Amino acid sequence: MLEVMPMEARSKTHRARRHVVVVVDDDPRVLAALQRLLQREPYEIVALETPGEVLECVEERQVSLIIADQRMPEMTGTDLLRAVGDLSPETARIMLTGYPECVPLEGEAYQRLFVKPWDGEQLKRTIRHLLREVDRQASYIPE
Repeated sequence: MLEVMPMEARSKTHRARRHVVVVVDDDPRVLAALQRLLQREPYEIVALETPGEVLECVEERQVSLIIADQRMPEMTGTDLLRAVGDLSPETARIMLTGYPECVPLEGEAYQRLFVKPWDGEQLKRTIRHLLREVDRQASYIPE
């Protein structure tokens, strides 16, 4: 797992807020590949191996985006992302799977679906796009 920046070290203002992107997969090789791919991106990466760790992280921190594998022993990615949506509706969610036929294609569990092996540049563009959406939603003030 990557080292996580303590909450006190992060700025409390929205403009200076650094996005937190959580990746979860029970395969350490997939986590390592995602960390290598995203290491130079302008957001903090938190790599976790279990859905339980993700739910704890979402309860304790302001997580901007989650990338979850579908097939994990403890819980499916669909169920995890649905639970994250209930806990933190503003958190963007990406499903990553080697078995797209096992993933519901519609619903509110995730905004984007990527099939393994993924296109790294497309994944980075999608993450940036979803983080901009998170920023827009956070700055929207209803009249």
